Amino acid sequence: MGIVVDHDERQREILIKALKLFGERGYPDVTYQQLASVCGLSRTTLYKYFQNKREIFGNAIMYQVGTIGRRFQESIKNNPDLDASEKLILVMSQAIDLLFRSRHLLQAIVEYLINQRRQDLPVARKIRRHTVAFRRTLKKLVQEGTDTGLFRVANADLAANLLYGLMESAALRITLIEDTDREDLQKLCRLLIQSMER
Repeated sequence: MGIVVDHDERQREILIKALKLFGERGYPDVTYQQLASVCGLSRTTLYKYFQNKREIFGNAIMYQVGTIGRRFQESIKNNPDLDASEKLILVMSQAIDLLFRSRHLLQAIVEYLINQRRQDLPVARKIRRHTVAFRRTLKKLVQEGTDTGLFRVANADLAANLLYGLMESAALRITLIEDTDREDLQKLCRLLIQSMER
């Protein structure tokens, strides 16, 4: 009797191991052979799941983003007594903590995006695709605060984009500036959110 392989589980394991390798070495320095080796697979077997390094990287980031999105939703669900402002502060604080914990992976992502731009390839759509769940969460919470009268926001989309822009800035600072202060970033988030309150 042959060995039964759970292909979904194997694919998930490949993505988790690939994320770790990309975070340790950076996107440009990882080869397809290294990915196969770290996963304990031959190149031929890895090709059955992913055709190239870029596909593995993109899928690994999507996997990570999905996991993070579920955690944010779970945090909100597990804290029903919080108002929209408190929920936003919670989500933004969790996002900042995650960015600090993922500093090396962020560097790999930035390197990848810079590499794509050098080749005149578009990156905006890729970034939007990987951040859509987070943006939706921000918009939903801003809208909730507006609907309950907590926020004096005329346009929930613009307010959510402003919060998202702060997170983009935080991601770049954490990636590039070694003495970025976590507390300062969290204070900025709280200040911005509180400035929307009535």
